[in-house]
Amino acid sequence: MADLDDTIGVARLLTVVQKPTFWLALIPAVVIVALVVPYLYDPLGLRVFPGPILAKLTSGWMAWTVNENRWSVTVEKLHHKYGIFVRLSPDHVSIAHPAALNAIYGHSAGATKAPFYDAFSNFRARNMFNTRSRTEHSRKRRNESHMFSPQSVRALEGTARVHHSNLVSQWDKLCSYVPHTQSGGAAVGNLGACEWRVDDGRVWFNCMPCDLAFGAPFGMLLSGRDTARVAKSLKASLAAFGASAKTGAEVTFETEEIPAAQVLNERAELTAVLGWVPSRWHSLVQRLPAFRTGKEASPKMAGLAVAAVAKRISNPDAREDMLNKLLESRDENGEPLSADELSAEAFLLIIAGADTVANTSCATTYYIARDPRIQAKLQAELDEALNAINSDVAPYDAVKHLPYLDAVINEGLRVFSTVGAGPPRVVPEGGMTVLGHHFKEGTCVSVPVYHLHHDERIWGDNADEFYPERWIEATGERKKAMLDAFAPFSLGPR
Repeated sequence: MADLDDTIGVARLLTVVQKPTFWLALIPAVVIVALVVPYLYDPLGLRVFPGPILAKLTSGWMAWTVNENRWSVTVEKLHHKYGIFVRLSPDHVSIAHPAALNAIYGHSAGATKAPFYDAFSNFRARNMFNTRSRTEHSRKRRNESHMFSPQSVRALEGTARVHHSNLVSQWDKLCSYVPHTQSGGAAVGNLGACEWRVDDGRVWFNCMPCDLAFGAPFGMLLSGRDTARVAKSLKASLAAFGASAKTGAEVTFETEEIPAAQVLNERAELTAVLGWVPSRWHSLVQRLPAFRTGKEASPKMAGLAVAAVAKRISNPDAREDMLNKLLESRDENGEPLSADELSAEAFLLIIAGADTVANTSCATTYYIARDPRIQAKLQAELDEALNAINSDVAPYDAVKHLPYLDAVINEGLRVFSTVGAGPPRVVPEGGMTVLGHHFKEGTCVSVPVYHLHHDERIWGDNADEFYPERWIEATGERKKAMLDAFAPFSLGPR
C-alpha cells in the first residue's frame, strides 16, 4: 500500500513539474533566492551600510538608474539621505568625503579599476583608460607620458588655433545673418546641419556641432554637419594594417560615413549601463531593443579611430597633433605600437577630447552666456589682456595668467565636471581603511565627484550656482577645503 502511495505521489509530482506554470512560478523563486542568500551571507561585510534595498540585492538597480540618466543626481540624493556611506550595489559602497579621494585614488592607495571598465574595451588591446592591470598601465604611462608633457601640449597650440579660427569663422557667418535679415533677407535657415533664426536683433543657433580630435580634422566644423568616415569593418581594417606593416604598402580599407557625435552618445549610453552589469549578462543586454543601437555604435567608433590612424600614417607631413606623438611611442623592446594597440590608444584620444572636455566646455559657454554680469566681467579682463593682439584666437601666453578667466574655467569644471559620477575602484589584497571603516579585498568603492563639487559645507549656500568669484574670494582654510574636494579629472596614477 505504501509503495502504491509513493508511486501516486511521484506521478502527481511529475505531472506538476511538466506544467509550464510550474517553471514560470519557479523562476522568480530562484531569482529571489539567488539575490537574498548572498545578502544574508554578506561575504564582504557591507550589510552595515545604508542604501536602497534593491541596490543591496542586485547591481541591476544601478544599471537601471544609469540607463535613466540619473546616476550622479541619484547618488547625490542618497548621500543627502543616508550620509557619507551609501551602498550602491551588493559589492559597492560610495563614500562622499574629500578625505576618501586620496585614500581610494591616490598613488599609494593600491586600488585597481573595477570590472566596470571592461565595458569600455573595443579592441583586443586595452588602452590607458580601460586597462585594469597596474603593471600594464605603468608600462603604457611610461611609453606615452611624453605626449602630455607641457612642451608637447604647447606644440599643439598651432593646431588648436586652426580649429578655433574655423569655429569663430562659422559663428561670424551666422551672426552676419542679422543685418541680412534686417535688410529683408530670410529670418531662418541652415548652415550645414545647424539651424539658425534671427529674432530681436540676434541670431539663435545650436553651438554643439563640433569637430573631433586630430590635426587632420574630420571636417565637422567646416561642413556644419555631424559626419565622419570610419572603417566599415574593424577586423578587415586591422588586417590591412598588418599587411601594410609587412609589405610597406599604403593602408587601404573600405570606409563608410556615420554621424559621429550621435554614434558616440549611443555608445556612451550603452557602456555606462554595461559597466554595472556582470560580464556574463553583457551579450543578453546588448540584444535588448533599447540597447541595439549602442551595440552597433561601439565598432563604428572603433572604426573612427582606425580610419584616423590610417589617414595620419598616409600623411606623415601633417601638422603636429596628439596622434603624431602616439606614433612615436615605443614599447619596452623599442618597437612601435601594434596596429591594435595604436588604434586603441587613438580611440581614447578621440573619446577623451569629444566626450569629456567638450561637454564641460559647452556647459561653461552656456553658463557664461546666460549671465550678463559674468560675461561683462570676463570680457573686460580679456579685452585688456588682448588689446595689443591682432588675432581672432587668443594666444596662450596672453591668457595663461588671467585670474577671472581661471576662476570661470575652474567653476565650469566644478559645476559640470567631465565625469560627475564616482569612478569605481576595487579594494586590493589586505583590505583598505577609509574614514575608520575597513573594507575587505574585492569590495568596490568610489567617491561621488558631483556630490563633492556641490557640497554646501564646502562651497557655501550657493554651491549649485555658477559663481566664479568664489575662487578669488576664498582664502586660508576655506580655499584649502575647496581644493581638497576639487577633482574634475580624478587624481592619482590614473
